[in-house]
Amino acid sequence: MLTNKHLKDLLPSALREIDGRRNERPDLILEGWSQVIEEKWRPMTQAISFVKGVLMVKVKNAALYSLLVQQEKDRLLLKLQEKFPEVELKNIIFRIG
Repeated sequence: MLTNKHLKDLLPSALREIDGRRNERPDLILEGWSQVIEEKWRPMTQAISFVKGVLMVKVKNAALYSLLVQQEKDRLLLKLQEKFPEVELKNIIFRIG
């Protein structure tokens, strides 16, 4: 699709998006997961991505998945938000894998 917009018109919004993504600091959030998750559950979970405020965590078994989703999610999200107040953390999504 062709557009009549010039690059100079599109560039500011693209740079703002890039800057926003840099401020997310996914590397810190992924590392931070191992600091907030219970030590006994650490080997059975792995933070795999952090995009647009959503942390994706892989969980090795269904029993732990159920526990994390139903009982621990809010507490873990709050701990991460307290640890990284400069980053907008909106949600944690758990996946069995």
